[in-house]
Amino acid sequence: MLQGRGTADAVVAALAVASLVAGAIVIGVARVELGQYLYISELGALTMPTAGLFQVGFVLVAGGILLVGVVVRDVRTRLPVLRRWAPAASLVAAGGLFLVAAAVPCSLGCPSLLTDAAQWRDWVHIVAAVLAFAAGCVAMLQFATASDRWVARLSTAAGISVGVIAATGGIISLARGNTDIGSTLEYVAAGLGVVWMLAMVVVHSAPSRMPTIAAVPARTGALVDRG
Repeated sequence: MLQGRGTADAVVAALAVASLVAGAIVIGVARVELGQYLYISELGALTMPTAGLFQVGFVLVAGGILLVGVVVRDVRTRLPVLRRWAPAASLVAAGGLFLVAAAVPCSLGCPSLLTDAAQWRDWVHIVAAVLAFAAGCVAMLQFATASDRWVARLSTAAGISVGVIAATGGIISLARGNTDIGSTLEYVAAGLGVVWMLAMVVVHSAPSRMPTIAAVPARTGALVDRG
C-alpha cells in the first residue's frame, strides 16, 4: 500500500514539475515575442496577440500549483493561526485563484482599479491574482517551521521576498509608475515562487525523504513533515 502511494506521489510530483516548468516557459515565450515591458496579466489582456499563450501558460502554472498541494498534503505547521489549515490548502487556494485569473482576462491595458476605466473583468482578474499571490506567500511561511532547516529557511526567505517584491510591483502598477521596473519585479516574484515550489516537490518526493506516517496529538500542533 505504501509502495503504491509512493509511486503515485512520484507521478504527481513529476507532473507538477512538468506543468510548472512548461507554464513558466510558455509565459516567458509570450513575453519575449511581445518585446515589451508589460505585467504578466497584460500579456493575456483582451485582443492582445499573446492572450492565447498567456492563458495556456497560466493554466499550466495553476495546475502545477494544485499538484504541488497534493505532493505536500501531509505537511503541517506549528505557527499560531496558520496551523488551523494545512499548507496544501493554501496552495490549492492559490492554484484555484490563478485559474480564475486565467479564465477572466483583464481588458486591454489592464487598467488600474483606482481609475474609471476599470471594468468588472479587471476587478475579477486582478483581485484573484493578488489573492493567489497572497495565498502562495502564506503557504511559504507555513513551511517556516519545517523540521528540515534548509526547507524552513528557504521557505521563510521565499515567502518574505515574494511578498515584498510582489507588493512593490503592485504598488507601482496602481500608481501607474515605471512599467519597466514594476513588471520586472512581478516576474521576479513569480519566478521565485515557481523555484520554491519546484524545490518543495523535489524535497518531498525524494525516496529518502518520504514521510513516516505517525499519529501526532492534535493539541501539540506538531509538524508532520516529509523532511
